[in-house]
Amino acid sequence: MKSSIWKKLFAVMMILVLVLGCFAGCGGGEAEEEGEPQGDVSLQSVLDSGKLHVAISPDYAPYEYLDLMTGEIKGSDVMFAEYIGEQLGVEIVYEQMNFESCLGAVNTGSVDLMISCMGYSPERAETMELSDQYNAHKNMENTVLAKADVASTLKVGEDFAGLKVAAQNGSTMYDRAVNELPGVGEVVAVSSIADGIMMLQEGKVDAVAMALNVAEEFCGNYDGLGIAEFRFVAEKNGNVVGAPKGDVAMIEAVNEIIAKAAEEDLFIQWYNEAVAEAEKQGL
Repeated sequence: MKSSIWKKLFAVMMILVLVLGCFAGCGGGEAEEEGEPQGDVSLQSVLDSGKLHVAISPDYAPYEYLDLMTGEIKGSDVMFAEYIGEQLGVEIVYEQMNFESCLGAVNTGSVDLMISCMGYSPERAETMELSDQYNAHKNMENTVLAKADVASTLKVGEDFAGLKVAAQNGSTMYDRAVNELPGVGEVVAVSSIADGIMMLQEGKVDAVAMALNVAEEFCGNYDGLGIAEFRFVAEKNGNVVGAPKGDVAMIEAVNEIIAKAAEEDLFIQWYNEAVAEAEKQGL
């Protein structure tokens, strides 16, 4: 009797396995034959939820910084992010973290986009989806900020021999400092440019690598600093937006928005507004 019951149960289980296997196999086969996408659902999820999560490191005025009075995130990249939200009809949710953590958040897919004055690099293009360039209205040269007497001596890469140069960890500036300063004593990774400036003032580093227009802002607000004549070589000008690898629909939507903003000359407007606001706060 027991043997008969077990045989019946076994038969039922086998039928269930075969039925479930058929559903799984048929479903997968149809998707492959019809060419249906197996991933890249981030854009639709954002539209459905009404929220776009953006990683940002607000320590790089005038692009992104914290208002000294309100603590609100401001800057030209923030205006750009809000414009993306308007075009998609969603709310922007800012995820504040240091620059290196922003990169990690994109790579792990814990955010939808990274908008934080990010430069293009071939290595980044391998690990995330990158947008077309924006902010290319300015000459995006890169240089170093140093104490005035030191800055005047820094004209070529060889002039950095034995010096300590700070650069934001995870940034293209860090890689360029390592690769383009022959004989540099040490490239010191810092979590933010503000930390680098503090180390510069305390004499812990000799220079801080950064974008030229950002260096101009710092130089105008801190006495005794100067901008070196030296310039880093940039593979591409402008900044890019990052999305998790495979989120092609998301980055295509961003590219359309970039093209629209560029056609309306919004990037230069946002930048000028951000510079004026940052200068009022001494940033």
